[in-house]
Amino acid sequence: MTDLAGDRTITRAMQNLVGVLLWAGVAAPIVYAATVVAGGASIPGYDHFADSISSLTQSGRQETSWIQSCFTLYNLLLAVFAGATLWRSREHTLWVWVFGLVLLTTICGLLMGPFAQDPVGTPVTWQGIAHLVLAAIESLSTLVVLSLSVIGFRARGVAAGFWVSLGCLLLTAPFGVATALAVGNSWPGVGLFERLTIGGFEAWLLIVAILLLARPHSLLRQPHPPRNAAPTRTAVASGR
Repeated sequence: MTDLAGDRTITRAMQNLVGVLLWAGVAAPIVYAATVVAGGASIPGYDHFADSISSLTQSGRQETSWIQSCFTLYNLLLAVFAGATLWRSREHTLWVWVFGLVLLTTICGLLMGPFAQDPVGTPVTWQGIAHLVLAAIESLSTLVVLSLSVIGFRARGVAAGFWVSLGCLLLTAPFGVATALAVGNSWPGVGLFERLTIGGFEAWLLIVAILLLARPHSLLRQPHPPRNAAPTRTAVASGR
């Protein structure tokens, strides 16, 4: 009995801690957006429409260590959120995949620090190639995250989560393709396309974090039974 009470106390403490750590999911997209805006304003000639976000900290850029530090903070906050949601959804395979992939994007983001993007028009370096590979993994991971979230929220009847995930997926997927084509063909608007792509994921992150804070069991709710489902044996025995 004492061991059971102790386990319940530990579980309750973990639940309270997770509830606090979920705020990292609210803070992370705010930090990201503020970093992009402030970073662009600090670099003469930087164009949010034409220049990629990675070019804020591209190889050879001077006095941008504070920008990279802010991106590192963002990724650490994202890692905290992913860890908290992984613990909360640890018994649900689909959500483990969702937030495990969020954690993967975090790892890729942290690794981008030492592997800066090559400036446009300069010789390709192995660090620049590594940066592109990490960015590709991030992009694919976020698309899978959004797709699985659509499935997960629909299965559990969480309308807000379903529509948010679907809307962000419909924003991220086409503009992700547009970003890749613009980069590969030197089309204008790379910065705009990339911001819409990443913005879709950041919006999902912010809203899902708020949803989890407001409705702690949204991920764990069981699917609604069909309206015409046959009565259970218990229901029949009780006369219902």
